Amino acid sequence: MITDPKALLSLGSKLLDIDEARFRQVVDLLQQIGDHPEVQHTFSLIRPRLAEVRPKRRATFKRLFCEPFEDLFQLPGGDQPVPLNTLDRGVVNALWPLVEEQIGKERLRGVGAALGSGPGGASGGAQQAEKARAFWSMAAAAVADIREQTETGRFADDLGLRLNPDRARTIEDIARILTIAQPVAELKAALSPKPIQKLHKDHLDGIQAIGRQVARARPEALKLFILLAAARLSDPSILLGSLWDMDLGQKSSERAALFLDLSGTVVAQIEERSRGVASASGGTVDRMAAATLAVDLVASLEATRNAMEHSRNKDFDQRLRIIRNSVHELVRTQVLDGADTEILTAVETLVPGTDTARMAQAENQARALRKCSTIADTLGLRGELKSVTQQATASLTGTARQSLGDGVGDARTGYTAIRMIELIAGPAEANQVMDDILRGGRR
Repeated sequence: MITDPKALLSLGSKLLDIDEARFRQVVDLLQQIGDHPEVQHTFSLIRPRLAEVRPKRRATFKRLFCEPFEDLFQLPGGDQPVPLNTLDRGVVNALWPLVEEQIGKERLRGVGAALGSGPGGASGGAQQAEKARAFWSMAAAAVADIREQTETGRFADDLGLRLNPDRARTIEDIARILTIAQPVAELKAALSPKPIQKLHKDHLDGIQAIGRQVARARPEALKLFILLAAARLSDPSILLGSLWDMDLGQKSSERAALFLDLSGTVVAQIEERSRGVASASGGTVDRMAAATLAVDLVASLEATRNAMEHSRNKDFDQRLRIIRNSVHELVRTQVLDGADTEILTAVETLVPGTDTARMAQAENQARALRKCSTIADTLGLRGELKSVTQQATASLTGTARQSLGDGVGDARTGYTAIRMIELIAGPAEANQVMDDILRGGRR
């Protein structure tokens, strides 16, 4: 067991592979070192595991500072949905020391009770919640002041603004979110646990009630509030369809502008996700990953298209058509093309005990075909998918009949063919083929 916390920094991504008990101990040791660049780097490497294990983390003012906007962070390599408006952790790491200095140690000591099990938690109670609100208010003022000073060139090097001017917008977003930190805390409670798969009435009522508070007190932060709500959903486009009917106390023109703005953000994110369609060109195609991406994109497309029935926009319509065409090509080239031949070849050339990886790939291809059956109509690929599926099933049926009915070759090849038919066409089809073979007699 490593007892020197600094020795852990050299292990890097290896920490992702240790058992959970040791991982929790490692996190505790890293926290003892403090908020240093090497520790930040190590935490960034193990962040996907942190989200999975969720070990107890030491309460710090920096963590409390990030709490209102933490849902806008993107997990590197994680499988959580990507927020519509991501915040760069690098900006936060550079910003926090300036905020800490701006507030001052004396004032921070005055709100020390804010650190505990969480604002409003059982162990902190009303005093903890009150101190947390006071801290967020001070932090919001500090960030706003820092942002104002950047316009005269101050902090440009500290915040990396010369190399990346877009960071100024991130700092402005953080300042605005901190002004609505308490409503955001209430929003998190209303939309828990994350990610929400489907919006129910209590979710929508919560978003609307809290959103009205924000619209009255901080109208300039309302879009960010909506983006934070969307970040807690499995698919941010789910919120778009409900937003049009939501009464946030706005004028009709303001509601239409907010809807149009959010629609643009949703469409831009779908475009960004669809750009990964061509990334698998060259090398071995992961057909199941392509199928999963296609299904997710179609779900977002459909939700977005349905929401936009309220406010038709030719530009958005055209962009959605382009995305649909990209997904169409993704399924055609990376799921359908050659799938039947590859599956059949893998089954017919099976060498028991030596082809585990190859058979896993063939099963992956079969599952991808079945998965895409749910979106084939939407993409105009019903005929092509049906043709590939029928060809694959007919060829596999012939192989199974030869092996199990006629006694030609290894019986394991026949059973593997039946298994592939089940993955492609479902258990009913596989059972029917097996019954037909058995009725025809076996050796």
